[in-house]
Amino acid sequence: MNRRILRKQSNSLNFIRILAASQVMFGHLVEHLELPIKENIFRASSFLRGVPIFFAISGFLIWFSIESSKSYSHYITKRFLRIYPELWAAVMIELLFLMIFYHGWDIKSLILFGFGQGTIFQFWTPEALRGYGVGTPNGALWTIGVMIQFYIMAWIFYKIMKNRKMITWMIGLIISFMVSCVFNSITHEFIRIEVIGKLYDQTLIRYFWIFYIGMFIAEFQEFLLPICRKYWWMSLLLSYTFFWSKIDILSGYYLFWSLFLIIGVIGFAYRFPQLNVPLDISYGLFLYHMTVVNVFVNFRWGGVNGNMLCSSF
Repeated sequence: MNRRILRKQSNSLNFIRILAASQVMFGHLVEHLELPIKENIFRASSFLRGVPIFFAISGFLIWFSIESSKSYSHYITKRFLRIYPELWAAVMIELLFLMIFYHGWDIKSLILFGFGQGTIFQFWTPEALRGYGVGTPNGALWTIGVMIQFYIMAWIFYKIMKNRKMITWMIGLIISFMVSCVFNSITHEFIRIEVIGKLYDQTLIRYFWIFYIGMFIAEFQEFLLPICRKYWWMSLLLSYTFFWSKIDILSGYYLFWSLFLIIGVIGFAYRFPQLNVPLDISYGLFLYHMTVVNVFVNFRWGGVNGNMLCSSF
């Protein structure tokens, strides 16, 4: 089967992305609204970690996007239109909510915050806005800055790694994870300056190995996709084993838990294409859920206050 047919065959990746976004949203709801969810239920929901699934699927799909792009400018334009128009709409709504529901804002802070949220500095919140909601008006958007770094890097990486042998890719995966571990140790253990560690947490270096797994599967799709599709259940079982046992290596996210989770969900998507959702709302869930959560927290609507919201769960 040639590459064009393989990448266009039916899948349910939209369903997987919505599931991943829902996991992130559910985790934030439980954490910030202090909903009375049983520990075993919450832990089980944490198994399908949304962020590494998003990063890996982005790596998987970006390979095809680069292949179909006529030029770098064409590629960047597609990425820009995919991210920024909807992001800017979400930022405008966030700023509107801040002005309506929070009285500690000032115009300078709003302008700086809006600029950061609408560019690549989503991780930064002015001190004047720390009193609103959970302290970060939309902290979930930190991944956008990482995604933008990846989109810029992916084009160069594609030109370097395209048509390389599998052994080269395997060595590259090991190196990318080791680099993540080394920089993580340097910034969090040896350089004990909190701001440096926080800045490193927003860089592509820490998470590149996750994107790498998706690109790896895409590059060798003729060989790997059939295996992923056939043994998706085994991959998820292995992933859950590492998740449950906590025997793993951590750098940004856990290595073996994430690796087998990614293989499993991509295999599942191609094994069960009938679950496909035509409209991918995962980005919308990702952009807006913390806006709603912050309104609830701002008015102290949550589990600890016995609000009617918690009775609905």
